[in-house]
Amino acid sequence: MIDSPSLRRAFTLVAMIAALVGQAGIAHAGTLGGIAGFVTDAKTGVPVAGARVEITSPSQSVTATTDAKGHYVALSLPPDDYTLTVLKADYVTQTFGSYSVFADQTQQYDLKMQPGEAQSQENR
Repeated sequence: MIDSPSLRRAFTLVAMIAALVGQAGIAHAGTLGGIAGFVTDAKTGVPVAGARVEITSPSQSVTATTDAKGHYVALSLPPDDYTLTVLKADYVTQTFGSYSVFADQTQQYDLKMQPGEAQSQENR
């Protein structure tokens, strides 16, 4: 048992510092979000593999590439409104506007690409 007042104060100080340091990690949790989804062919519904998804906002820009199942994901995005542009050879380049990201959530945004020659098309 701790009898000395100075030992008790030292133990209390160490406990308080440990509690404060533990709180610092909690303050940073939940400040970022993400976007994920699937890119499919608008006519056939087949997943579009290897499509480039450009995710842009006033605060940043990132790029994701779809996998064999047409899935893409971008994590660690600050909350903001994002524009998604999807590019792939033999498909029309399409821009989808105003997709929101919220802290501590991953939003699901599935996109459909129109087959055709490379040209731009904007969707809202």
